[in-house]
Amino acid sequence: MKQIDKRTGKIALTVFFAVVISASAVAETLICLGGPEWLYLLLMWTPALAATIANCISFRENGEPFRLKKLFFAGGFRRCKLRYLLLGWLLPLVYLLIPYMVYWALYPENFAYHGVSLPVILRDLLPVMVLGTFISLLSAMGEEIGWRGFLVPALYQRLGLNKCLLISGLFWCAWHLPLLIGGGYMPGTPLWYQLPAFVLCIFPVGVMTGLLTLESGSVWPAAFLHAAHNNFDQMVFEVITAGGNKMFFVSETGVLTILCAWVLATVLYLSARKKGI
Repeated sequence: MKQIDKRTGKIALTVFFAVVISASAVAETLICLGGPEWLYLLLMWTPALAATIANCISFRENGEPFRLKKLFFAGGFRRCKLRYLLLGWLLPLVYLLIPYMVYWALYPENFAYHGVSLPVILRDLLPVMVLGTFISLLSAMGEEIGWRGFLVPALYQRLGLNKCLLISGLFWCAWHLPLLIGGGYMPGTPLWYQLPAFVLCIFPVGVMTGLLTLESGSVWPAAFLHAAHNNFDQMVFEVITAGGNKMFFVSETGVLTILCAWVLATVLYLSARKKGI
C-alpha cells in the first residue's frame, strides 16, 4: 500500500458529508420529479465537488499552502501500477458476466446472440466494452474522486480498514437509495426486493473499489472499476438480455451477481489483510 501523507481534519470530513448530502439531495429530487438527463451527470460529480471543497479546508486545517498540484494529489490522482487498472476493468467483467452467462443458459431465448458464433459476439461487443468504459469514466470519475479519492483514505486514517470499508460502502449504497425509491433509477423492479438486493450487490463492489484504492494509492483503479461496471451492465449485457425475471438473477439486484460480487470482495479482502493493509 502507498501511504497517504495528508491527514484529513475533522472539519474537512464534516464539510464533505454536508456538501455531498445537501447537493445530492437537490439533484436527486429534481431527477425524481422528471428533470433532464444531464442531472444524472451533475449528481455523479457532486462527490467530487464535496471532496474538492473538503480538501481545500483540510489544507487550511493542517497549515498547508494551497497548490493546484497538491489538490489533484489529494483527490487521488496518483500514478499506480498497470495491473491495478487492469484489475479494475476485469473485476466487473467477472462478477457481471458469469451471472449473465448462467441466466442465458437457463433462458436462452432471452439472449439476443443465442446461436451466434463467439467470434461474431466478440466482434460486436468487445469494442463497446473497451471504448464504452472510457466514455463511462467521464461520469464515474466524479463519484470516485469523492468516495475513494477522499472518503476512503480519510476514514482509513482515522478508523482502520474494517470500519473504513463498512462506512464508505454503506454510505455509497445509501446515496443511491432516494433514486431507487423515487423511480429515477432501475425502474420496473419491485421496490420491496430492489432496495435490499441493491445494497447487497453494491456494498461488496464498494469494498473492492476501496481495497483497490488503498492498495494502489490511487483513485484510477476504482474509477476504472466503476466505469466498467456501469458500461458492462447498462450498455452491453442489459441491452442484449430480455426477460421479465432477469432482475432477480442478474444486474445490480440479481442473486447471482450478489453471490459473485461477495466472493470476489472476500478474496480481495483476505488478500489485503495478508499484505497488512
